Amino acid sequence: MKAMSTPHFDFDSPQRQSTIAILLVILKTLKVLFRQIALPFFVFVVMGKKGSDYGTYFVVFICSISFISMVYSIINHFRSFYYIANNELVVHSGILGKKKLSIPIERIQTINFEENLIHKLFHVKRLKIDTAGSGEKELELAAIDNPKAEALRNILLGNKEHSMVFDTQMPKREEVIFSLDIPDLIKAGLMENHLRSGGLILVFMWWIYANLQEVGINAEDYIEEVEKPAFSINLFLLGIGFFILVSLIISLFRTVFKYYNLHLSRSGNGFKISQGLLNSKTISALDHKIQTVSWSDNLLKKVMGIHDLKLKQASSKTVESKESIIVPGCSYRHIMQICQYVFPSWSPDLFTFSKVDKSYLYRSYFFSLILGLIAISISFLFKNYTAIYGIVVLVAFLMVMSYLGYKKLAYSYNTEWIYLKGGAFGDKHVVSPIFKTQSLKISQNPFQKRKDLVNLTLFNASGSESIPFIPRETALIMSNYVLFKIEIDKRHWM
Repeated sequence: MKAMSTPHFDFDSPQRQSTIAILLVILKTLKVLFRQIALPFFVFVVMGKKGSDYGTYFVVFICSISFISMVYSIINHFRSFYYIANNELVVHSGILGKKKLSIPIERIQTINFEENLIHKLFHVKRLKIDTAGSGEKELELAAIDNPKAEALRNILLGNKEHSMVFDTQMPKREEVIFSLDIPDLIKAGLMENHLRSGGLILVFMWWIYANLQEVGINAEDYIEEVEKPAFSINLFLLGIGFFILVSLIISLFRTVFKYYNLHLSRSGNGFKISQGLLNSKTISALDHKIQTVSWSDNLLKKVMGIHDLKLKQASSKTVESKESIIVPGCSYRHIMQICQYVFPSWSPDLFTFSKVDKSYLYRSYFFSLILGLIAISISFLFKNYTAIYGIVVLVAFLMVMSYLGYKKLAYSYNTEWIYLKGGAFGDKHVVSPIFKTQSLKISQNPFQKRKDLVNLTLFNASGSESIPFIPRETALIMSNYVLFKIEIDKRHWM
C-alpha cells in the first residue's frame, strides 16, 4: 500500500493568498458601508426628513465609492503574491503602481493568527506580522490555508537560513501551562472592571439621545411631562441597580467572547496563547522578545486570589497593545512558573523596595481638592445644592485612592532586574530586565523643583515604565547604572 505523501510548501516560489480573501474583502466592504450609511439612510430616507434627496445622493455616493474600492481590492488580490528569498519575506502588490515590500526575517518579532467565522468555515487563517521599532502598520495576509499558515510562521519565527521547503508534519511538543474552563471564565468575567462596561452604556445612551434630536424627537419634552414626584429615591435606586446589572452582564459577555477556550502553552523557548469564541486569536511570544512581565488584580480578584498576567513583547508603536499576551484568572503559582520560564534567575526575594517621596501624595490631594472646589463653585452658581453632596463623596473617594496608590507605589533594582509595584484597591507588579532597556529620561515639573525631585522613565521595545517623585541624586545613580549595564551587556534584547 502506497504511503501518503507528507504535505510541504516551497516558499521560494511565489505564493498567493487563498481565494477566500476575496470573500473577506466583500464582507469587509459591506461592513464599512453599513457603518457609513446606516444613520444617513435612517435620517434622510426612512424618516423622510426635508432635504432627503441630498441624503439619497449621499448614500449613493458612498455606495459607489465603496464598490470601486471593493473592485480594486479584488483585482489587487490577483496581482499580489509573497515568497521568501535571501532570508527575507517579500510581498508584491499593486495595480496601477507596483509595490514591493521586503522584510528581513531576523527583524520579524511576532506572527499571530486570527480567525473569524468565515476563516473557521473555510479552514484559513489571517496572519499579522510585526517588526519591532517600525512605525508602519503591520503586514497582514488576510487568508492563508491552515497548513500553509502554520508552515510560514514556523519558518519565519525559526529564522531558518536553509531551504524554505517545510515539512508540516514536524513533531511539536506543547505543554499547556494554564487554561480557563467555563466556571473560571465566568468567575473572571464577574470580576472584570465593570466601570468600563458602564461607560459603554452611557455612550450608547448618549448616542440614542443625539440621534433622536437628529430625527426631530426632543427627549426633553417627554421628560417634562413626567411628574416630579415620580423621581423618587426608590426609582433612583432601581435605576442604579439596573445600571450595575447591565454593566455586569456586558462585562461577562465580553470576557466570554474574548477569552473562551483560552489555552496558554509552552513550546520550546516561547509561549503561545489561543482564545476567542467567534473571533479566535493565536498569539506567540518567544522568551527573548518578551520585554516585561506584569500582573495585577482589583479588589474582587484580590479576595479570590486571582490575577491578570501580561507579557509585553517587542513590537512597533502602532500595534503595541495587540501583541501583548494577556492571561486573566491566573493564580500566583502560575505567575511564578511563567516568570521562571522567561526570567530563570529572577525571584521576588531578591529585592528591597524604596518608596517615592510623599510630595507625590500631596500633589494628588491638591488636584483632587482643586477639582472639587471648582465643581462645588459651579453647583453654587447654578443653585444645584444637592450635587454638592455627590462632589464631596467623589473628592473623598479620589483622596482615598491617592493614599492607597502612594502606599503601594515602590521600586527596586539589582544587578539584573527592575521591579516596580503599584495599584490602589488592587496591586500591580512589573518586572523588566535591565539589559533590555533602550533609553531613559529624567524630567521635573514645577511641583518637584523645591525638593529637587524628578520622574525617571525607562523605555524598552514594548513601551515605558515611570518612577515618579524620587530624589534627583537617586535617579542619576540609577540611570548611570542602567546605562552602564546596557553598554557592557552583549545579550540580545529581542
